[in-house]
Amino acid sequence: MDPFFAAADTSGDAAVWVLDPWWLNDKTVEVHGVMLPDWADATPYLPKVFDEKLHVRLPSAIDPPHVSRRVAVQRSRFTIHGTVRDGLSAVAREARSRLEKIRIPGTARAQIKKDLAHCGILESTVFPDLEGLSRELTWTWSK
Repeated sequence: MDPFFAAADTSGDAAVWVLDPWWLNDKTVEVHGVMLPDWADATPYLPKVFDEKLHVRLPSAIDPPHVSRRVAVQRSRFTIHGTVRDGLSAVAREARSRLEKIRIPGTARAQIKKDLAHCGILESTVFPDLEGLSRELTWTWSK
């Protein structure tokens, strides 16, 4: 979860996880970099929906196809987790600095949202549609 999504709701604590995707793929699939969906190495991580099961054991990082404007604007990246239940934790144990959890207290979330807004990171920039614009206007004018 990135800081924008962690700060979106001001109730309770949140966290942001930081992961080095190049390191993860070096360790799990021996690919230097974030895989693209059309790469042969990515095929086992992208089974046909409802037709195939996932057979890979460990997670990998993949750059999704930008099928929607939201995905492109958010610069989304994904990890696809294999069949090993705690595969990411297991891989990260040997190099803990490559996967870190940053805790965000609930009391700091409102200020983080304001700071992000001052930097131009708003509902309408993360969700470039009418829904995002309406949430931004509601947030801006309900104060």
